[in-house]
Amino acid sequence: MNSSQTVTVPSRAWFGDVERALTFPTGWDLHICACEDAPALSSTQIAAAFDNPIGTARIRDAARGRASAAIIVDDLSRPTPAADMLPHVLEELAAAGVPKGETAIVVGGGTHRPLTEEEVAKKVGADVAANYATTSHDFMAGDLVAYGSLEDGTPIYINRVVAEAEFKICVGGVYPHPSVGFGGGAKLIVPGVAGFATIFHFHSFSARRGQGNIERLKPSQGEAGDVTLIDGGVRDHRDVAEEVAGRIGLDMIVNCVLTSRRQIGGLFVGDFVEAHRAGARFAQRTYSTTIPNRLRQEADLLVCNAFPLDADPIQGSKALWPRDYFERDPYTVVLNAASDGISYHGLHQQLPWHQYLKRRAAADATPDPAASINGRENLLILSEHFQAAEFATKHSGDLLFRSWQTLIDQLAAKLPADATVAIFPNTSIQILAREEAVAVGA
Repeated sequence: MNSSQTVTVPSRAWFGDVERALTFPTGWDLHICACEDAPALSSTQIAAAFDNPIGTARIRDAARGRASAAIIVDDLSRPTPAADMLPHVLEELAAAGVPKGETAIVVGGGTHRPLTEEEVAKKVGADVAANYATTSHDFMAGDLVAYGSLEDGTPIYINRVVAEAEFKICVGGVYPHPSVGFGGGAKLIVPGVAGFATIFHFHSFSARRGQGNIERLKPSQGEAGDVTLIDGGVRDHRDVAEEVAGRIGLDMIVNCVLTSRRQIGGLFVGDFVEAHRAGARFAQRTYSTTIPNRLRQEADLLVCNAFPLDADPIQGSKALWPRDYFERDPYTVVLNAASDGISYHGLHQQLPWHQYLKRRAAADATPDPAASINGRENLLILSEHFQAAEFATKHSGDLLFRSWQTLIDQLAAKLPADATVAIFPNTSIQILAREEAVAVGA
């Protein structure tokens, strides 16, 4: 039992990284289902990861003699603190003799919107943004470089800045993902800096979808503790992304695993397969969350916090993973600040960003709904910034709340005085498991 009846969870990644206080009625039985977590790395430990790469030479040695470099980073839909890693990458490239004027940073957002100058500075750091050429990838651009096709028919079109750079390095994060096991690694190439035809084929034809999450990650050299690939003969999105990355000559990756407060808890530098797999194994341990069986059987309410994937409202779906683990069809609340407020994914909207903005500007303003809970079938989403019109499109049938107190007051009228509550502080990255049964007489 949590005696304070107030629980604090992190919120608003990239837009303050603040603490959100959740107050519950006296008498409710609160259970915090936190991940194993990891301590934040010191600056010395971060530097050590660059000194000891996995499966490759050090960046400064691998890049020696290269006349240009492209560094691909993810966008604000991902919580990766690239600004904490890029100074080390740039120092290594400078030591290799790569000219500063020939070093470019590309935001590999796939079909996501471009970042503003302010957002770029937030992502890569103000000093880096001011001193290095930085662009956002445009998957609809006509100026792409073709690399032919894979055997499965995937056409390969890649951002020209990346394609023409003599040294290519991806700086991203390792987070659970429903179709590639974990993000990071080669995923910043496809879909990160790929063209429309490549991304469309990647999402539509090149792999089976919906096959679970962590189990889809292919093992590396069969090391102990590795995750397994179900249906071993089936190509998945990870296979395709890595095949394309090999075709275009991706040299290295710098991938982090985050703590529950969006700090770097693990850093993996090196080969885009080997370093990624090492990061994935560490992520499995760090994000691991065991749900007690009694809680699974008795919970009346789930509170799923989308942090650290709570900037882009589309990512809120990754906060729903706990629902399948509970037996009593509990009410489900998702905390998704959706600080960006724009639910845009170019491939799904079938509109380029500039046309999408015109459509939104022309639309009538939609007032915030007066949400009223009727039954357990409605997903209850607390979001300060998810725009009502966008919400209605993406969450038909679900309920949008702006006030925690309004939401909890309505739930208090529905739930028993001793309601059991399961709270997941970082649901979007937590890797869930049921508690193992103890054998009788063990």
